Amino acid sequence: MIIIDTYHSSESFAAASLFAMNSPWNPVLYDDSAAFVSELASDLVLWLRPRDGERILDLGCGTGTLTAQIARQGARVIGVDRSRDMIESAREKYAGLRFEVADGQDLSYAAEFEAVFSNAALHWMPRASDVLRGVEHALVPGGRFVAEFGGAGCVQTVVKAVAEILCEWAIDPAPYISWFFPSPGRYAGLIEESGLVVRELRYFERPTPVAGEAGLATWLALFQANLMADLGDRWGELCRKASERCHNALFRDGQWWLDYVRLRVVATKR
Repeated sequence: MIIIDTYHSSESFAAASLFAMNSPWNPVLYDDSAAFVSELASDLVLWLRPRDGERILDLGCGTGTLTAQIARQGARVIGVDRSRDMIESAREKYAGLRFEVADGQDLSYAAEFEAVFSNAALHWMPRASDVLRGVEHALVPGGRFVAEFGGAGCVQTVVKAVAEILCEWAIDPAPYISWFFPSPGRYAGLIEESGLVVRELRYFERPTPVAGEAGLATWLALFQANLMADLGDRWGELCRKASERCHNALFRDGQWWLDYVRLRVVATKR
């Protein structure tokens, strides 16, 4: 079943979804300021329905919060992430679980898992076909793939503003805002091409509140570390200009509402 619907729900500081592909990961900052990422994905774990003894791969596990939640339901779960710092933090937090450094675009597992799970990570992996082929190879026949990530139009107001400012300064914005935000149709096609079968797909808006007049600047500082370092003294000017350009569209009731769009999918291996 494919459901393409648009509805509004509230997500506060959904931190995991907007780092640029090459941004450094700070596990301490992530856990301190991005706890909502895992907290608000609890219903995605319900979609996964992990069962006792099942082998499950958590793809893009970050510091392991959801990996541990899945493990508490009896599954034998492995968390993987391309960031060594995030994996080291996950190993420290959850010493009894298995975590590995791995690029989701180059998975090497073969028929090892009953399920592959991923939350707020796939939009950092532009080689989507390689990701899906790796997922298909990792699953046993009949295994399932359950994921959520940014969909087409995600944070488009902020992206447009930042890109325009950088272009005005003769700076290529692509290295900083090159996320993979596909449309439902495009991603469904990629899933089918990989050999998986789409069972359910939902595409929806999730406005994300960030408190305070300076909220957008705070958000940019959290999720654009490389850009902040590269701009140096011009960083403050970028934040000011971006806030001015986004204010009418995204600021109301004393806080910013970032225009998140999500894509959630369940697919199975033939």
